[in-house]
Amino acid sequence: MSHWSDWEITRHQVAVAGCVVDESDKPVAGAQVTLTLLPKEGRPKSSREGTDQQELNPRYGQTFTKGDGIFFFLDAPAGEYSVECVNSRSGLHANKTVSVSRKQDGTIKRAIADLKLSKA
Repeated sequence: MSHWSDWEITRHQVAVAGCVVDESDKPVAGAQVTLTLLPKEGRPKSSREGTDQQELNPRYGQTFTKGDGIFFFLDAPAGEYSVECVNSRSGLHANKTVSVSRKQDGTIKRAIADLKLSKA
């Protein structure tokens, strides 16, 4: 039985990190960043009628950039992800595909997703 004085150490690892900048390379604060798991290769995009896109591409997480444009996601499972960023104030957006993997010792090999916002 666990006692109130027993401590469990939890260590989180950054899986995806990056910096968001605008068209003039200035950091963007408060931009919304979404991390979405992409389908595995060979998996049909729509295997049956009525399949929800969210079911095929589950959203792993969502965050906002800090004052210096930095964002990160912790403990994402191995796989390919789409990192999408939208700045609601300017309407600018960006996206990038990254791959999260694990090293042989079990630690996460961090994926870097620096994003530059643009109109198109």
